[in-house]
Amino acid sequence: MPDIVAETYRNQMNELAGTLPGFDDMRAQALAKFAEAGIPSPKSENWRYSDLKRLRENALAPAAAHAAPDLPAPLAEVAARLVFVNGRYDETSSDLGDLWQAASIRPLANHLMANEDRASELRSSDDGISMLNTALVRDGIVLSVPAGVEIEEPIEIIHIMENAGQAAAHTRHLIELGEGASATVFERFVGDEDSYWVNSALQARVAEGGKLHHIRLQEDGPAALHTTSAFVSVGAEGSYDACNISLGGSVARFEVKVRLLVDGANATIDGVALAASGQSHDVLAHVDHRMPNTNSDQIYRTVADARGKSSFQGKVTVAHGAQQVLADQSFKALLLDRTAEANAKPELEIFADDVKCSHGATIGELDDKALFYLTSRGIDPATARQMLVEAFTDEAFLRIKNESLGEAIRARVGDWMQTHAATPGNAA
Repeated sequence: MPDIVAETYRNQMNELAGTLPGFDDMRAQALAKFAEAGIPSPKSENWRYSDLKRLRENALAPAAAHAAPDLPAPLAEVAARLVFVNGRYDETSSDLGDLWQAASIRPLANHLMANEDRASELRSSDDGISMLNTALVRDGIVLSVPAGVEIEEPIEIIHIMENAGQAAAHTRHLIELGEGASATVFERFVGDEDSYWVNSALQARVAEGGKLHHIRLQEDGPAALHTTSAFVSVGAEGSYDACNISLGGSVARFEVKVRLLVDGANATIDGVALAASGQSHDVLAHVDHRMPNTNSDQIYRTVADARGKSSFQGKVTVAHGAQQVLADQSFKALLLDRTAEANAKPELEIFADDVKCSHGATIGELDDKALFYLTSRGIDPATARQMLVEAFTDEAFLRIKNESLGEAIRARVGDWMQTHAATPGNAA
């Protein structure tokens, strides 16, 4: 990596001094690690399917503030809508509804101002992208749901990128659920046609008996780079249920790491990635079973059109003494064209002997017999293909609790099929 890239990012970091109380030392440490590690390359095992060469030679400027964004309509009724524009919280466009009466919502800076020591709680991976997020994070939201409080409607966090060509936004969100609390957090990413970079992280802590549903819909612009992550810890009888839908961007990568810390903790990680021509979607999911009697399940479905690429890296770790663990992985990929690409890398790392762990990965094309059956009953080929793809992906959506949100997301799959893959060999 050229020295000028690290030096440019160091200057950007210095301009953020004092913006997040107690965070300057962590910024400096992260930037030093970034300068040493650099932008990950496909030679790195965890990044083998995501080529970030656009970031290795040039440092992207921080995205400028942008007022009056083009705010998309909500996909469902929400308890609150928290809007971030070019990496900055937009209070004017946000709507807290009545959520402030049930939960604490505050900007990351205010959260750290109350207790600077909490800056040390922020987690990161050890790669250059995560280090850069820590070094350059400008804004984020902290959501704390008290013990016993159940929030029925989703809480939407929407990331909007507008007029941010050759610029980047680095955000960090914290979610904290008290004992027996429950909430659905819906993250949505949208943007214009510019070439920009979204680099966002979410960290969640689910206390005993808490239930966090985390739904992500990535619809960034076609030239965007998207690198996001989630770090989650789950307590006794608590659960983290995630569903990630990846549609936009030129290169998009989502990494989720879940630690099941106490007996009875559970996690499900589901998702769908639809890769059109020239797109690359990569997901890395790691569930760490630290204690006995913990469960996890991963269901991921991907579809790739002509010259599209989808990748899934799923890992389950079972620690020493973590007996009676139940863990499953299921990955299936559908290729709509012979030039499409799908990659699977399932892993089991087990240090206990009384467990039930399994994984499966299949890659194939649309079933000709099923297509023939549908068309023989008067359904046109394009509609038949769409029906089969919608049925193929639907299993990954079954654990979405909010019916309206689930239907809206399913509709996105139908829209994608109509636009990108309604006929064989389409190279939209």
